[in-house]
Amino acid sequence: MSKLFSASLAIATFGIVMVSHVGGQWLEFSSAASANQPQQRVRWRPNPKMGSARSTLSGGRRGSAVARCDAARSIKSATLTLLVPQTHQGLFTTAANPTFFWHTEIDRPTQAEFILSDPNRAEPIFTQTVDIDRSGISRVELPAEFALKAGTRYRWTVLLACNGGASKEVIARSFVERIENAQLQQQINSRSGLDRAAKFAAEGIWYDAIAILIEMAQQNPNNPQIKAELRSLLSQVGRPSIEVAYLLEAMFGS
Repeated sequence: MSKLFSASLAIATFGIVMVSHVGGQWLEFSSAASANQPQQRVRWRPNPKMGSARSTLSGGRRGSAVARCDAARSIKSATLTLLVPQTHQGLFTTAANPTFFWHTEIDRPTQAEFILSDPNRAEPIFTQTVDIDRSGISRVELPAEFALKAGTRYRWTVLLACNGGASKEVIARSFVERIENAQLQQQINSRSGLDRAAKFAAEGIWYDAIAILIEMAQQNPNNPQIKAELRSLLSQVGRPSIEVAYLLEAMFGS
């Protein structure tokens, strides 16, 4: 079972602002940085030469990186959003065992199923069930024995049970490809902290950039610059702008 970390969040995606109910109050998060905050160092620059997965993603309620339950079958329309760039560019990692993140908006406890597969193989490579008690962020860390092979584009899928039952009715999917670049790795090894995240973002390597920022936020929960960088990176790729304070409290408080 993966570690589930949940938070009451406000998210903005596809130009729609969504608010969450926390402690009896409705919270809305603004992604605009305040004037006294330091300039953002992590800038997302996908490499057009590395391509995107847009042509391989199916649209609609099922099969894209964002999906929601049919409102007629649920008291509240549950929403599932994978934390990947909206353009599907930069879906790369240098890690053999990357971490995958997604946001779920629900009104009752449910389960999600994570599946990693090679589109050229019939059987999944790795599956894991995640219990979701409330709206928030979940993650799955790929175990060592399921290391990604360089040059293979893998598909990862999250299936959500809309009404808390065993039937998985909503599907969101994206892709990941491991790349090997000795020169880049040497440059990364000579850096630390935000500089590493900034380098991965500048090279258009999504999974490494987001994982470093979330790890740094875990280790430095009171650092406003790290919170701002995490918020900014998600905003740059058109994915949820997370109210990081609530995210950290629930994600990393236990």
